[in-house]
Amino acid sequence: QETKDLLCVYTDDEILNTRQMTDPTMIMAMKFLGKLELGMAQMMPGSAPYVMQRIIQLSLLHGMSPVSPIGFVHLGSYMAKLGDISE
Repeated sequence: QETKDLLCVYTDDEILNTRQMTDPTMIMAMKFLGKLELGMAQMMPGSAPYVMQRIIQLSLLHGMSPVSPIGFVHLGSYMAKLGDISE
């Protein structure tokens, strides 16, 4: 629910046109979170949404990185799993 609340203030166009992430430290953090997300989804699926949410938060605050789509894809997958695909 927190991630949906975070995203509801943005239009689709605003998300699609978010600037590119340029901070090398933040890019490295995103790469770490992307690898963590993939492992968490298999080993600790209940904790994976927290990593997904952090990827999305950082993407909206600092710009999109090559890892950003991982967070959005996992959000869509998680919402579909819950049967909440109306939005």
